[in-house]
Amino acid sequence: MKLYLNNIGMLEEAEVTLKPLSIIAGENDNGKSTVGKIVFCLVKAINRYKEDLNESREYRVSEKFKELLFLLVMAAEDQGAKLPRELIEQIGSLNNFVKKITTNPSADINNALNIKEIVHNLFDGIDDNEHKDKATKILFDINEIIASPENKIEAIKNAFNKVFASEFDASLLLQGADRGSIKLVKDDGVLVHLEVDRDNTVKLVGDVSLITLKDATFIDTPLIFNYHDLLLRSRTLLDIEERTPNRLGIPYTTLHTKDLFDKLIEPTLDELLSESDKTLLNEIEAEMEGKITYSKESKDFLFERDKQSISIKNTASGIKTFGLLHKLVANKFATKDTVIIFDEPENHLHPKWQLKLAQLLVELAKNKIYVMVSSHSPYMIEALKRYAELADLDEQTAFYLAEERRIENKDRLSDIFAVLAEPFEIFRQMDAEILKGE
Repeated sequence: MKLYLNNIGMLEEAEVTLKPLSIIAGENDNGKSTVGKIVFCLVKAINRYKEDLNESREYRVSEKFKELLFLLVMAAEDQGAKLPRELIEQIGSLNNFVKKITTNPSADINNALNIKEIVHNLFDGIDDNEHKDKATKILFDINEIIASPENKIEAIKNAFNKVFASEFDASLLLQGADRGSIKLVKDDGVLVHLEVDRDNTVKLVGDVSLITLKDATFIDTPLIFNYHDLLLRSRTLLDIEERTPNRLGIPYTTLHTKDLFDKLIEPTLDELLSESDKTLLNEIEAEMEGKITYSKESKDFLFERDKQSISIKNTASGIKTFGLLHKLVANKFATKDTVIIFDEPENHLHPKWQLKLAQLLVELAKNKIYVMVSSHSPYMIEALKRYAELADLDEQTAFYLAEERRIENKDRLSDIFAVLAEPFEIFRQMDAEILKGE
């Protein structure tokens, strides 16, 4: 697959072939992280559109039931009576029942929702044909919503807008640009083409083809382990419809942060682990000399070593970094046809551990897990290169350079090392001046 970006995030132009192991290097503020975040959002949006369809149907059904309840209240008040609590509860139960039907559009709607009988029961004792007629119309509308065919294009467009808003907020478009575009292509066929306007609204151009990638995980800091209590309560802008005044105290965070945290607290099911999973876990545990577990009782992540446990908050950043991979593999979120995106993992690692992490990431790629790394560490990049060669993955590995907010679709390994070696050139010049002074 090949990704094209124009005026997106921090990038003016980018063309990147997504290989099993893709490395994007360069100095800060040149768009290294943008590619990973876009890949994350594309995978998330394309894989959640059906969920979005059901959410949309449920919302419209719920709104119709609010209309029905209001109508019943008005009918009762017109007759000088109050609506019985039992009737209100009956409407609520019916609402929940019908919302379940929305997740199964193939159900026999007419048998499941006997409109005449429901109207008769709800209006039993209320002598008002006008209100009954209106109620019948509302229930027929509900029937139409449930039975209506899927609007796939609209659902996908909504999914893209929600996902990008949850990740980028109002900064998807490059600052100062009037229009941007995102295009994912495979074998000269367009999988998805999006245009972004100056309001950061995403417009779908043409149809969308499903992709083989089932899930994506974006990692930008191992310190996520330190914020358990906050992230447990947090929401993303995917929950924007619920962001009402009575929810102002709820913390909001980026989609990738919440997504990663939720994956970390998933229960581990050892019986579902493959032999390759177990081998990888053993390698990670050997490097950490321990393992990471999640305790529901203490509501904390624990680092276990020599039959003793401590809160992971009290461990080094390196332990946390390897702990992230440990939990993702153990919880089956690092599996075939998923993508793990690591944003500058070297920020928290000793050079020795950078080499070990690079080796583990190559192991993931060998197991058909797509790996994308953004980095400005010569140790990390050199290690990824060497371990990929040892694993015979050099043909499935790409090294891209982000410079001047552009990324070219060609291997730039030699240029990467030239850019990253600039500090050493400064040291050389300093040494030369010192020798000259002597």
